[in-house]
Order: sequence, then C-alpha cells, then structure tokens
Amino acid sequence: MYLITYGTRPELIKLFPLINKMKELGIDHKTLFTGQHKDLIHEFENLTHKPSFVLEDIMEHGQSINALVSKIINQSDEIIRKLDCKVIVQGDAASTFAIALSGFNNNKEVVHLEAGLRTYNIESPFPEEGFRKMISQISTTHLCPTSRSVDNLKNEKILENVYLVGNTIVDSCEYILNNGKTSIKLKNLVQENLSYYLCTLHRRENINNFKQMWSQLNDISKNKTIFYVKHPSVPEAKDYLSKNIIQLDPLSYQDMIYAINYSDGIISDSGGLQEEAICLEKNILICRDTSERPETIESGYGLLIGTEIIKNIEFLENKSKKRIINNPYGANVIDKVIDVLID
Repeated sequence: MYLITYGTRPELIKLFPLINKMKELGIDHKTLFTGQHKDLIHEFENLTHKPSFVLEDIMEHGQSINALVSKIINQSDEIIRKLDCKVIVQGDAASTFAIALSGFNNNKEVVHLEAGLRTYNIESPFPEEGFRKMISQISTTHLCPTSRSVDNLKNEKILENVYLVGNTIVDSCEYILNNGKTSIKLKNLVQENLSYYLCTLHRRENINNFKQMWSQLNDISKNKTIFYVKHPSVPEAKDYLSKNIIQLDPLSYQDMIYAINYSDGIISDSGGLQEEAICLEKNILICRDTSERPETIESGYGLLIGTEIIKNIEFLENKSKKRIINNPYGANVIDKVIDVLID
C-alpha cells in the first residue's frame, strides 16, 4: 500500500494526477495532508478526492521552520508507524522533508517524486536545496524529472532505484487546460486586458531585493499591463506597487494556469512556474541567481536575470521563438511513474 503525502500547493499540483490514476487502476493507497497550506483541499476539490488523513493545527504565524517540521513529524509518526505502506513524497518543501524523515524513522520505504534537482548552492533556494539533498539520502526510490537530475544523483553516488520518468507537471497542465474550472472574475479580467505580463515574487532569498524589483515593475506598468499575484509571505507588496499594476489575491491553480496561458510572458522567482512556462510555451524572466531547472533556460523559454527586470524585459516580447518539439520534462509521465511503482 502507498501513502501519498503532501502539504503545499506545489506538491498537490504534481501529485493529484498520480492519486487519480491510482484510484482509476485500483492501486491500494491512502493520502495524508500535513496542513502546511491549510486551504489546499478546498482549492482542489474538483480535481481529486479528499485526503485519508489530515494533520491538525500545523501552521502558526511566525513559527520557525524547525517548529513546523517538528509538528509534522510528531503528528505523522503514529499514522505512518501503524500503516504497512511505502511513503510517497514530492519535491522539497518542509512537509516533504518532514514526512520523508518520519517515514525513514519508522523504517518505511520512501519514494521521492521529482528527485535529483540541485543548484549546488545551499542558500539558494533556502531551505529547499538542503531539504532535497537530505531527502535523497533517506529515500529508497528516486523518480527523476530529467536526465540531468539522474546525473546529479549519480554524482552523489546514489545509483540504485533511480528512474527517469519526467515531471508530472506535464500531466497536471494538460489536465487543467482540458478540465479545469476558471473563475468568471478572472476570465472577465483577462478579456479586459488581453496584453499583460503575469508576475509573482515570494522567495526568501529575495527578501532584500523586493523593493528594487517592485520599483522596476512600477516603471514597466506605465506602458504595459501587469497582473501581480500577491503572496501571503510578502504582504507589504501592496504598499509599494503602483496603482497601474493589477494586484490579484492568490489564485487557485486552475486560475493560475488560465492566467499564464493568456499572458504575454511571466516575471517570477517561482520554481514551478519555470516548468509551466515550457508546458504553456511562455517566456519567463527568472528573478533568481540560480535555478534547479536549467532545462527551461536551455530550451530558450527562460532567462536567469537576478533582479534586472527592466534590462531584460525585451525577452518577454520576443515572439520569434520556435515551438518545442519535445518537452524536456517529458510526456505521459504518470504512466511511467505507475510502471515503476507496480514493477
């Protein structure tokens, strides 16, 4: 039996196609929600079924990463210990690391989906780079999104049970485009602003850079519409952004895919958006110094810019790029994951 675990939106985005496929095929599984992103279940209620287990009162304003990880380990311990299961974790969030460690400490096999991502800079992204490297050391099975991820693990002497399956974001995006529910409010907003950039900024390592980047966005907004998706970890954005910029409360994933699909390009420090940019064939300015997804850059859809938004804004207006023939993140990824799990 498999215990599929998640706590944040990026995790469930990558996992809901797997959960649905397991249900469709009758593969014995249960799901556990850590509660790190507490409103997650409601957002995905039309995409997958409710979790078997939900941890309670995990989030507390201002708590440390150690406090969060400790709560998840403590509350998940009894659940995992009593189940005869293999534990599936995804990505590199605090929930991912905590559940992987809880599973390992209970002598359960840990299956890591999206294994092998690296920047080789322990501080960027922080703490995710550290989390994913530690998860690799205690996982039994490593499901890698790209050949580079396989090579990263090989360089770290992790050689057994390493599989190249692709990135499940491919299945997620395809499903949302064909079956997602978009809010009427967003559809109307897009129809009223048919030429816009989509922007979101939130990473910890950019905490000292936000004001500089917001100022650049204000300048750009004088001549170009910008949809700025606010993030709960950066509430002060509203105090610095120009009235020209259309500020949006956090979007559901289904709305986010719609907003990306109709945009002229993306400005973001997000990791996941670097993948969705390729799937939806949009250029993205990556507001970071490092990226664990170099495939997006190598494909010609991504440009690593640090904080230099204005200097590189023409990249988003480049309409001459060719359509990609083969997505570097794969195709029919969930089928390949299932093949590994049931082998």
